[in-house]
Amino acid sequence: MVLGTFTGFVDAFPMGAVMQKGLTVRGSRQHGQRYIPELLDRMAADEVRTEHLATHRLPLEQAAAGYALFRERADGCVRTVFTP
Repeated sequence: MVLGTFTGFVDAFPMGAVMQKGLTVRGSRQHGQRYIPELLDRMAADEVRTEHLATHRLPLEQAAAGYALFRERADGCVRTVFTP
């Protein structure tokens, strides 16, 4: 919750516009250091599948093209996985 009067930008975020429109902004932190080891173990045991998270798979040699796809959101690109 933000109380008070803000104008302009806060870290390039238009806080004044958010307050003017009466919007609610929420955020949180994820506890990666706590959960990532367990997730990696479960992925190794094939208990958690992640293949569906990648929209594009390319060899590492095509990294420049993959980054361009992602930057431009071309061909529906959301997440590219590079294979060495």
